[in-house]
Amino acid sequence: MTTAPLVSVIVPAYNAQAFVGRTLASLRAQTLSDFEAIVVDDGSSDATAAVVSEAMAADPRFRLIRQANGGVAVARNRALAEARGRYVANLDSDDLWRPQFLERTVAALEAAGETAVFAFARTLWIDEQDRLLDQAETQLAAVVDYRELLTRNPIGNGSAMLMRADAVRAVGGYDAGLVHDFGQTEDWQLSLQLSWRGAVAAVDEPLVLYRIAPQSSSHALERSARGALEVIRRCESHGPRLRRHDYWTARSLTLLWLARRAVRMRRLGLALRFAARAYLFNPLWFTLRELRAPVVKALLSPLRMGRRSVGAPAV
Repeated sequence: MTTAPLVSVIVPAYNAQAFVGRTLASLRAQTLSDFEAIVVDDGSSDATAAVVSEAMAADPRFRLIRQANGGVAVARNRALAEARGRYVANLDSDDLWRPQFLERTVAALEAAGETAVFAFARTLWIDEQDRLLDQAETQLAAVVDYRELLTRNPIGNGSAMLMRADAVRAVGGYDAGLVHDFGQTEDWQLSLQLSWRGAVAAVDEPLVLYRIAPQSSSHALERSARGALEVIRRCESHGPRLRRHDYWTARSLTLLWLARRAVRMRRLGLALRFAARAYLFNPLWFTLRELRAPVVKALLSPLRMGRRSVGAPAV
């Protein structure tokens, strides 16, 4: 019997032939080599399986499971059931890891001790040609805990985490019912459930490249909003007790983030609806810098325009 790998990497793939080859190449380039990669072809109708088979021929660490389409959470759970590693990490089939991702997150999780349940690295956005996209600069909090994950979600996507496999199994893996009923927010819910059980290790280094593409499920913004609000509702009902203001903050900042995504997609009406709800959800919105700043900017904009017009030459 072969020795179990340190890490099991789960790659759910559905009609992913355009990107999955690049995703698996980023896996082969990892500086930590002690891993297995379990690719679950979730009922693809394109050449996904053929692309994965080519990678398998070149690297015995890769394995392919084919199943009828059941959705991303079902595919991830299928791989989780067969994973042999002490740690598990999800890598979506259109995302990429920089070569140090596994090395850095494993080191961070092990350095944090047995009470830490997962580590994550920072993320940059890329387009369909792997080019970096503009995004707002943010700073990680000094401590990333349940409250920080709920209110500001610094992880941001399902490809950024390395988790203890036994902890993931203990909380039941990925919630397929949540995906079916509300959309793909199961990775955020999982990170929150894990944070109830132990500490979180943050790697303040951009090692994840998250693809923003027109066909991405992340572009179903209305569905994403419903899913995110449902996760917050569940946390308020069943999670560790926080102040009511923390849940208001979580809803407001989530909707404001979705509003910015809608602006990027040029869906301005949807962006305005998200932004309006972000403020209406939170009676104490003015106490949050993230919510005050857009209002101040909007109020000062006419004044700046007026200053620029003073002394302008007559037309």
